[in-house]
Amino acid sequence: MNIDNANRLIQLRKQHGYSQEELAAKLGLSRQAVSKWERAEASPDTDNLIKLSQEYGVSVDELFKTEPSEAEPNEIDNPNTQSFLRQFPYTMIVVAAYLVIGFVWEMWHPFWLLFLTIPIYKAITRAVENRSRAKRSNGEAAHPCEDANDD
Repeated sequence: MNIDNANRLIQLRKQHGYSQEELAAKLGLSRQAVSKWERAEASPDTDNLIKLSQEYGVSVDELFKTEPSEAEPNEIDNPNTQSFLRQFPYTMIVVAAYLVIGFVWEMWHPFWLLFLTIPIYKAITRAVENRSRAKRSNGEAAHPCEDANDD
């Protein structure tokens, strides 16, 4: 058990107004066992975890939660934080161009090569975003145009 978990157990016990002796009596344990948990010298076994969660009215997961777990969206997966290049429907444009060229000019064979540009486009946009993100984290301007305002 780590110190954060031990501190969480202390916090929950004090929130519910129990002393170590009172909690130990409710769980059918010795005060020393509770003390060892709270000093991170030992960990409660599964049965005691269930008893603790019932006594405190929380899930077993919440017993060892040290911070509020709000779902932190991944910056790359969040469409609101994606750059224009990532949101741009390049794949759809390539498919539409291929179909138009194929149906109108019946040039299906040579223009399948358009599809090879999709992974290239994705790799370039990812590299540009990573470079911009790295510059922002280093305190530099993320885009050359952002430097122009400083002159």
